[in-house]
Amino acid sequence: MGVRTEARRQGDPQVHPGLRTGGSKIQSYQRRSPYFKAQKTGRCEHLPRDGFLPRIPPFARNYRWLHSAVDPHEKGTRMNTPVENKILAARTSLMWDHPFFGSLAVQLQVVDATEDPAINTMATDGKHLFYDENFVMGLTKDELLFVSAHEVIHNASEHHLRRQHRKPGRWNKAADYVINGDLIECKVGTMPKGGLFEPRFVGLSAEEVYRILDDENDGDDSDEGQGGDPGGCGEVIDGAPMGDKAAIADAQADMQSKVRQAAAIAKGMNAGSLPAGIKRIVDKLLRPKVDWREVLRRFVDESLTKDSSWAKPNRRFLASGLVLPGMVSIGLSHFVIAVDTSGSIDQKALAQFASEIRAAFEESMIDKMTVIYADTDVHHVQEFTAGDIVTLEAKGGGGTAFSNTFEWIAKNASDATVIAYFTDLYVGDFGKEPAAPVIWAVQGDSATFDQLTENTPFGEAILLEVA
Repeated sequence: MGVRTEARRQGDPQVHPGLRTGGSKIQSYQRRSPYFKAQKTGRCEHLPRDGFLPRIPPFARNYRWLHSAVDPHEKGTRMNTPVENKILAARTSLMWDHPFFGSLAVQLQVVDATEDPAINTMATDGKHLFYDENFVMGLTKDELLFVSAHEVIHNASEHHLRRQHRKPGRWNKAADYVINGDLIECKVGTMPKGGLFEPRFVGLSAEEVYRILDDENDGDDSDEGQGGDPGGCGEVIDGAPMGDKAAIADAQADMQSKVRQAAAIAKGMNAGSLPAGIKRIVDKLLRPKVDWREVLRRFVDESLTKDSSWAKPNRRFLASGLVLPGMVSIGLSHFVIAVDTSGSIDQKALAQFASEIRAAFEESMIDKMTVIYADTDVHHVQEFTAGDIVTLEAKGGGGTAFSNTFEWIAKNASDATVIAYFTDLYVGDFGKEPAAPVIWAVQGDSATFDQLTENTPFGEAILLEVA
């Protein structure tokens, strides 16, 4: 009696009853299943469709959204082509062995793009998986597993929504470096020959890797301006029109919902916990976004001694005809800004920080502001008082050390009310903690932020992510 016939006699035409009871039965099913053996060898196209056992793990049927995503593959309405079966086998392997990636992979609509000259490997836009037949058929099973998961992380990381003004080809390379490092850590398949991986990029965001590649560019952008897949592991295509904030927000919300669902499935399949590598990816993807501007304003406001006064009406409500008391400082307030001018500082991030500092100075109860530009030594100082137009002039460009900066503040700005330090935090010399509270405005990404701030001896840190 075949397994499929026995399943039908139990009243379930698709799922073997032994699959409902636990891990040992599932392992037994895997050993007996001709489909499981075939998809492990990558030769599932030789099995007749009428004899197929369930293509997906039984746990998937507990999720209506996931069942509907894979249901078309089980209808048996037509014979799949060899390349379609090969992709299906890879996705099924991901469902069994890496359910986080697998449950996201099966939701992508597979599209044959062999005739499209712009796609010579695989590509995704968040909803579709485009493939070139020659590329897929030339991959081993483990390489196809890697590439399939690679495309999934492009989507889960919202790379199809985050490119903005960046060059498509270089953006794809930057994202590939990040993704491939994650997949190697998680031991998902085998990276194809020519895949992009460098240990120095592990833990960085695609934006940060892009800036590094941009800085190292030799001027030849011929393979980076129009997209394509210079990394050979699959590319990412914009999933929403650039500048369409509503469409991007909707796509982000949809993707984050799918990531949470996939994480729940993977957690259930791994006895209540996620593998370390997958957990790190999920934590990074689902980290709540904090507006560093709001944190900076709050920090400045809380550091000032102030009281309400009718002599200075609240300007926020004047336009609506309401006259309410505003806040005034009690005593002098001295805002000290230190700017790390070492060579690793990103000028766009500095410009955003400077813009927010100007706004804080103009709108808060600050009497005086001192701006210090320093690397290992203090190179330049600017002084501003209430009413001045603030223009920052960064000077420097060496290494990084904070001790001399805080010594300068102790000698020349001992009345500082609050200190904000813009830096990438790559430093081993913090110096002595000053009397005034310190906030570190850290340029970088969430992965490096956690590592760098773990051993910061004093102060509060905020992550300044470049938009």
